[in-house]
Amino acid sequence: MAAMHPTPAEAVPYLALFTLVLVAALVFLLLLVISRIGGWNLLARRFTTREAFYGQTWGWQSAQFRGWCNYNHCLTIGADEQHLYLAAQMILRFGHPSLLIPWHEIEVETGKCFFGFYDVAKMRVGLEERLTLRVYGAMVNRLRQAAGPGWPLYAIEQHAIEQGEGR
Repeated sequence: MAAMHPTPAEAVPYLALFTLVLVAALVFLLLLVISRIGGWNLLARRFTTREAFYGQTWGWQSAQFRGWCNYNHCLTIGADEQHLYLAAQMILRFGHPSLLIPWHEIEVETGKCFFGFYDVAKMRVGLEERLTLRVYGAMVNRLRQAAGPGWPLYAIEQHAIEQGEGR
């Protein structure tokens, strides 16, 4: 007796399921690759958190890792006097656990970019990792204010303000 092969109409559901599984696998693989090349997984080795963060947070924010890996409008960024908080939106969480990084593990340089129109904070994150993270625009001042005295440049900026030099 000859083996029965499904007709093309019968094979459509199997093909659709196979395509769906393949696309999902590729998306998960892509998220892992982005996490590795951007450096998120490097930071996750020491700074992963599963605890709720109770400081100020801002959703749908952007940041740049290692100078070229952009996370555009897909992050929740938060801060309090002790920590910087980074979390990817739920759909991107695979390979991107939430991070809670103490301010004493971060060095900050602030300045202007895009012809002086936007503030930028270039952070070197992790005393061991030294991963470059940039945030732009209003997020720089939001982080500065939420961190208060925890902000790595707080003492320097306060001295400049007292001397009448501003930020």
